[in-house]
Formats: sequence, C-alpha cells, structure tokens
Amino acid sequence: MKKLIITVFIISLLLLLPDYSLISGYDNEAKRLPVQDIQIDDAVEVDKLFDTDIVQTNDEEQDVEGEQLELTEKIDLIKEEKNLLTSVGDAETPEALDSLRTDTNGQEMTDVLKPSNIREDEVKLTLFDRVEEYRVKKGDNLWEIANSYRIDIDTLIGANDINNMNRIQVGDVLVILPVKGILYKINPGENLWTITRDFAVSLDEVIEANGISNPDLVKPGKVVLLPGAKPEFGYQERLSQHFIKPIDARISSYFGMRWGRMHEGIDFAVNTGTRIRAARSGKIIYGGWASGYGNTVIIEHERGVRSLYAHNSKLLVSSGQRVERGQAIALSGNTGNSTGPHLHFEIQINGQPVNPLNYIKM
Repeated sequence: MKKLIITVFIISLLLLLPDYSLISGYDNEAKRLPVQDIQIDDAVEVDKLFDTDIVQTNDEEQDVEGEQLELTEKIDLIKEEKNLLTSVGDAETPEALDSLRTDTNGQEMTDVLKPSNIREDEVKLTLFDRVEEYRVKKGDNLWEIANSYRIDIDTLIGANDINNMNRIQVGDVLVILPVKGILYKINPGENLWTITRDFAVSLDEVIEANGISNPDLVKPGKVVLLPGAKPEFGYQERLSQHFIKPIDARISSYFGMRWGRMHEGIDFAVNTGTRIRAARSGKIIYGGWASGYGNTVIIEHERGVRSLYAHNSKLLVSSGQRVERGQAIALSGNTGNSTGPHLHFEIQINGQPVNPLNYIKM
C-alpha cells in the first residue's frame, strides 16, 4: 500500500515538472528544461525526501501520510515558483520586476527573479544630451540667466547668436549648455583632432561629452559640444566689425527653417559666372569640394569668425591665401545640392551659423 502511494506521487511530480520553465531576460519567451534533466534532478530530490529507514510498525500508515504531506508541499512550492516566473516573463520594466521581487511572506526571491542574463542598466546621458533651451521672459537679462544655470556669459555667447547682449527679447529661445564651453559645427576640411587642437581642449573629453563611438566617422556638418572651450569672438567685436554683401543680387531664400529643415545661410539669386567677393578680410582656410555645398570657399576673418560661400562654378583662390574685403574669390554656379544657380552665403560665429543679415552692413 505504501509503495503504491509513493509511486503515484512520484508520477504526479514528474508530470508537473516538464512545465517548469526558466525565463531568459526580458524577452518574455520561456525556455523549457529538458524532461530527462528534470527527472534526474527530481530523482535526487525524491531520494533526499525518502532517504530514511521507515520502521514497519503498527502506525506505518501515519508515517506514509506525513511523507505524503511533505511531498504535496514540495509540489505546491514548484507550482508557486512556476507562476511567479511566468509573471516575471511578462514584466516589461524594472519597476514591474521590483514588485515581484518578494513572495507573499516578504521573503527575497533574488535567485529566481534575477537570472544572470537579466540586466537593469542605468541609462547615462551625455553632456550633449543635457543641452537645454530657455525662453526669455519679461525682466530677464543674460547675467541672471547665466547665473541661474551656473554658467558664464561666454558660455551663453558660445551657444547662441547674441549680437547685442543688452537687447534680448521676450520670447527669444536661448540654448543652455550644461557646462562651460561652446557648441561647434564641424566645417569641411576639419575633424575632431584639428578642432580640439585649435581650442586646446581634450579630445577624450569631447568624445565622452558627445557620446562619440568612433571619432573617425564624425563628418563635417555635425554639431559637437566642446567642454572648456571659450568663444573667441565676443559681443563687442560683433558690434564693431561688419561684413559687406558678397554679391549685389536679390535674396531668394533667408536664414531659418525651410522645407522642414534649417537653412543655415542666405541665398542670392544670380546667374552662373557672376563674381563673388570676400565679405571681410581674412585667410582662406578651405577651398575645394564639400559634400552638399559643391565648390566651396571658407574664410576665417579672425578666431571664431568665418564666412562660407557655396555652389560656385569656379574658385579663384586657394587654401592658405590671404584675401581683402571685396576681393573676388569665386564665380557663382550650381554645384552640389542646388536647384538652380545661386550663391549660398553663411556667417559662422564660434562655429555656429548665424543670421548673416545681423552682421552685413547694407
């Protein structure tokens, strides 16, 4: 009789165990354990449960009932863990896992709920990710705004087109950097090594601040945060130095949003072959083909101040050459990404394109 009862419970246990599953991460897909493996493990458990000599006495039936109760509790525990693991497999967030981390008695279920392949990594934001925007309110001034964000005026200048620090307007949107530094747009002919050298900042810090995985893949046109860099063109210089128009022609497209993206300069409608002149004196730092811009000239007028002339049909200057205000530097054209003959003209302050009309003497 006793052997029959034990046999029945062992069969019941083995029938339950094939449904016992383990989760693997957040994939919500259970991987079933091989039945033969469970049977081997279960046989060990059964041996442990009944690894005692049962005395054949008149109260033998009472001993069998005790062993039956113990085996029943074991089966119930397996069922409970199975249900709990199923709930964990359906959990989609770390918070959901936290709610399942204890059993009904408040006991830790760490071994069950935290397999080695479940990770709860904290998302780390880069400094570039933490760049904010601030909308100017009535009564604001730049010094108070900078102080409230624990940065300095130079940092505000390095991130914004502020051509008159005493005339910010209500509703103006200012870019706020999380650290002292500047935002810089990489120009044709530049890379992270040349930029960090020119601004005397750490390449490793720039890579970390912008979450750059491979600096070799950073291309012109990308805007990066340069922690610790100081703007090289202050607001006084902005007011005292003016540009002339690079060509006498009608403006066909203005600075600002255009076709769902930012247009970072102004376009002058002009026939192919028209002479383009330098808007200010300076040094040619790039003369050649640039992706999207076609034949391009970039002039550095002083540290932190540049002008760019794109879509030309022919260049009349070369890199390293010194030019004077009004000197012919190119002939207009239709090269690069262009819908027709025109001159695309940019002014860049501390690496950022600004509205040229704020700096051109009309």
